[in-house]
Amino acid sequence: MNFINRAFKNVSRRMSKTVLLILTFFLIGNLVIIGLGVSKASESAKILTRQKMRAVVTYGLDYNKIWQYADTIEDEDELEEFYNNYPRIKLEEVTSFLQDERVKTANTVNINMWYADSQNSLDFVHLGNRAEEDIDSSSGQSCWYDDVTNEQMCETYKNPYFLIKSNMFPDMIEFEDGEYQIVSGRFYTQQEIDNGSLVCLISENLAALNGVGVGDSISLAVNYLAGYMQQFGLTEEDLENRFEVIGIFSHSQPITPDAPNFDYCYPYENPDNMIFMPSTTIYMAQLPMQQKQFDYYAEMYGDDENNEYYLDPANRPSEENMASQMNINDVTLLLNDPLDVDDFVRDYQGSLSQFAALSANNEEFNRLSKPLDTLSMYANFIVWLVVINAIVIITLVTALTLKTREYEIGVLLSIGASKLKVIGQFFIELAIVAVLGFTLSVVSGSLIAKRIGNTVLEYQIASSEVSQEEEYYYNGHGFDPWNTDYTTDISLEDLVSEYEVRISPLIIGEIYVLGLGIVLISVIIPSFMIMRYNPKKILMNQN
Repeated sequence: MNFINRAFKNVSRRMSKTVLLILTFFLIGNLVIIGLGVSKASESAKILTRQKMRAVVTYGLDYNKIWQYADTIEDEDELEEFYNNYPRIKLEEVTSFLQDERVKTANTVNINMWYADSQNSLDFVHLGNRAEEDIDSSSGQSCWYDDVTNEQMCETYKNPYFLIKSNMFPDMIEFEDGEYQIVSGRFYTQQEIDNGSLVCLISENLAALNGVGVGDSISLAVNYLAGYMQQFGLTEEDLENRFEVIGIFSHSQPITPDAPNFDYCYPYENPDNMIFMPSTTIYMAQLPMQQKQFDYYAEMYGDDENNEYYLDPANRPSEENMASQMNINDVTLLLNDPLDVDDFVRDYQGSLSQFAALSANNEEFNRLSKPLDTLSMYANFIVWLVVINAIVIITLVTALTLKTREYEIGVLLSIGASKLKVIGQFFIELAIVAVLGFTLSVVSGSLIAKRIGNTVLEYQIASSEVSQEEEYYYNGHGFDPWNTDYTTDISLEDLVSEYEVRISPLIIGEIYVLGLGIVLISVIIPSFMIMRYNPKKILMNQN
């Protein structure tokens, strides 16, 4: 342990040199702390903001690719064939995504407005606002042209009361995220989806108003028997169905009188009047209407060879061809962790079909985080620039120091000290000085890093001219029944609010590790130049 004692004595003996080296490491430490603090704060702000965002990935058709491909088709028959076999999202593709353990559920949502049955047996939850008064006194008319007589016909328009929200999978993002919670009963199952079972979930307020519980049935109409619909031979029985209530839910989106545009909220825009059911259930409920309409047009256009669709009985809606008749539009996948979103997209990007696309919906997040990315890049660049310069400077200082101590090295080697111990002594000497300098820099750096970091961020935001893009969005009364965009809107303020330069124990540990690495390199390089000589040669050169 003599080489350790010699190291401490040499440090205390050469105080002027020690103080200069401590000051050098102090300045290096401050720059590195500020750089690491700013870089870590930038990355942490992005991570914390991302964790607050909904972990969703959108899977759908890339319409730009479809249009570009269609533009390359010159043959008209080939182009018509392409459009007749228009690309579609396949259910089995989405099902394969659900096998990934990172995926919670998927939404492929359809929204419909339905009516009370002809007996008005199911009342809607009333808000008592102006919109309901308008409905009661409405004299609005809907008009159409009769296909046979070509005469205009009009009748009083009937308003829908209920919003039907459906999915192709036995779960929904709204329920996974807690916006809606099942308070009684259950959600629909995969078997009920496959069979198109007439089941539904209703709100607890709607259930209480109508005295309905789990296991009871409610009657709904997919449409009302307007005059133009009677030409198809439709009756009220074709439009009305009874649905078993399998679940009752609560929600966190009540519409109160102080909500914006409360007076103009229609019954179907009230989440209390929302009803959930499988997409296949909607198909089965509309099946009698769709079949009679198909039969009507098949008879009308039966002699028209250009109307191939109605000439083919296979196109007639039925239970058997339900799967082929139902189209899946964009699908939203909900993942367990927002930080998995980018990796999930990368993992599947190469295996998608020609016209399909996965999107992490990162455009706005990436645009707003540019100042943080730039700041982090510059901070890391400064850290490595300081480290490289520190290695060069300390190596030169150490080389000059060892040159003046060649005689000491020769004596130590001649009396039997190993080269490794001699290098160890020089390393300990410099390490003691470095630890003292970095310890002082931790104190001062912690005080100034936050202020400098905030100042640099403000400058970076101002110079990059990043701002929140204004987009139109529905703000009728705080609840948008048509919204199927499950991405989380963020602002520049959301990102900046998470930005805080903090000198954590991890950063302090990195400072000491980095400092000792600089010392080790700075000692090894010049030591190698001297230690290649034997003790005799070193002492002869001194004489």
